[in-house]
Amino acid sequence: MDIRIIYPNENGLAIVYPTDALPLTEVARKDVPAGVPYLFVNVNDFPDEEFIDAWEANFSNPDGYGIGTEAWFAERGVQV
Repeated sequence: MDIRIIYPNENGLAIVYPTDALPLTEVARKDVPAGVPYLFVNVNDFPDEEFIDAWEANFSNPDGYGIGTEAWFAERGVQV
């Protein structure tokens, strides 16, 4: 997959590496913490991941907000 999901965390930015197991939006909703904005970024637009601590991103117009793993599974009636 050529898309990564990024979101802000206490260390700067976190990266989610989605697979094709779920639609991209569902991966983001599940894997991004509740209430945290996320962006979809094409891997060709990524700076070198070795320097992730130096990255900056603008989350003022996010692609969505995470709901977290527990809430995502609860929507599906699955207890974790």
